[in-house]
Amino acid sequence: MTTEIRNWAVVAAAMEAKGATNSEMYRRAKALAEGQADPMPTSDPAAPFSITTA
Repeated sequence: MTTEIRNWAVVAAAMEAKGATNSEMYRRAKALAEGQADPMPTSDPAAPFSITTA
């Protein structure tokens, strides 16, 4: 598990614990935590698979 995926898993779990699962941010965190494509892609070519490009 990469650090990025682990971080998204922490975000998703925290949102689930607060019952905040009805948002685009939660859907994004959950998808990225599960290694799926980013459901909120940007114009960056790497965005569908990773939000880190630096």
